[in-house]
Formats: sequence, structure tokens, C-alpha cells
Amino acid sequence: MFDSLLLKKFNRIRARNLGYESPLTGWDAFVDSSEYEERTFRDGEELNKVVEASYVDFMGGPRTVAAMGRFARRFPRTGTRILSLLTPHLFRWLVGPMERTGPDRMRITNCTFLTSTSPGMCHRLCKVPTEKYFTEKVFIPLTLVPDVKAATCEVTFTPYTPPERRAPEA
Repeated sequence: MFDSLLLKKFNRIRARNLGYESPLTGWDAFVDSSEYEERTFRDGEELNKVVEASYVDFMGGPRTVAAMGRFARRFPRTGTRILSLLTPHLFRWLVGPMERTGPDRMRITNCTFLTSTSPGMCHRLCKVPTEKYFTEKVFIPLTLVPDVKAATCEVTFTPYTPPERRAPEA
């Protein structure tokens, strides 16, 4: 019940941000709008903006996301742990069942999005914009490592490190 309400809310948000409302309902509407998104937004930066807008709206708006970012920068380890504790419960409606494999890690055991779409859509609509969003807006770097054949995904949250404390890139 809770999952279906979250999916319905996310579908409404996406319809507003995409400018397209699927004639379908539930998960089928989500897949249909994802296919529309994939066809319509060929430019990666434009696509990232559309996905980000849906994430921001879903997470309570720009002020809420900014507050989450401030918290994550001030308390990086705590922010990471909270997010890794909440994610398996709050996002199973979007990606499927998850199990925690460490304090900041989890595994999506059967990714619903990946099994409903294509590997290219997984990469363009999920992996790239989600990593960018969490790293740049929420300030909790996120890494997604999908395994297309097994339909799983390794998810790792990394505590925020201020730029001045990051190791120089080689």
C-alpha cells in the first residue's frame, strides 16, 4: 500500500517534469514514462536536469534538499548512515528488494527498473543522474554498480569530503 502511494506520487511528479502523462497506471506508467524520457531527452545534461527535478520534487523541494546537503556536509558519517538505513525501506517501490551488506552499502537483489527496461536506460536514467544528484545536491556521494546479467546493483554511499581535504587526482 505504502509503496503504491509512493509510486503514484512519483509518477505525478515525473509527468509534470517530463511534460508527458502516461495513459497507463502504476509500474507500467513508470516504465512508459521512462521510455518517453529516454526517447525525448537525448542530451545527457538535459536528461540529468529532468531526473534531478523529479528527485528534488519527490524529496520535498529545493529547501529540503538543501537542508539535507547542509546536514551531510556538517555530519558526513551520520548523513551517510541515515541514508543507508532509510533507503532499503523508502525506495524498494522504485528498485525492488534491497539488503544491507555493510554500514554504507546495500545490494539491490532484483532491480525492478533494470528488469523492466534496458541496460542503456539503467545507465542513462538511473545510474548517471542518481550518482550526480546525490553527490552534487545531497552531498553524499553515491556509487551504483549494476550487474545486468544478474539484475542486481551494488549501492555504496560515501561520506562527504570537502574539496580542500580530498586527495589530489592522479
